[in-house]
Amino acid sequence: FAAHDDVLFAARGRAFSNTDVIMGGESTRLYVRGIILGYKRARMNQTNHTSLIKLENVNESDAAKFYLGKKLCYVYKAKTKKKGTVYRTSWGKVTRAHGTSGVVRAKFKNNLPPCSMGGKVRCMLYPSTI
Repeated sequence: FAAHDDVLFAARGRAFSNTDVIMGGESTRLYVRGIILGYKRARMNQTNHTSLIKLENVNESDAAKFYLGKKLCYVYKAKTKKKGTVYRTSWGKVTRAHGTSGVVRAKFKNNLPPCSMGGKVRCMLYPSTI
């Protein structure tokens, strides 16, 4: 995320920032970092519309339950500018846990491209269920 840390990006007509200034002047992240592992698959078949995401500091399926329904944002860089920026986003949401090691399944509005495998994703802490 070092390349994207101080970037404003637009989605659905609103400007978002991945940092928010608190009273002391420090900046804090408003998302949990994750890594795209790949598509859900079996030995012979793969399911392109479901991606597997490993979230930071989530190591068991009980901890993954907190993130069910949370919004995911994949930020990538394009060559041409649109709406004044070269950064674009793809939005999705966490659908369920995958296995017992804290990996989650996610569905994105458009399927993630194969070049995103191993890339970073942001898990926003909304919508809240608590």
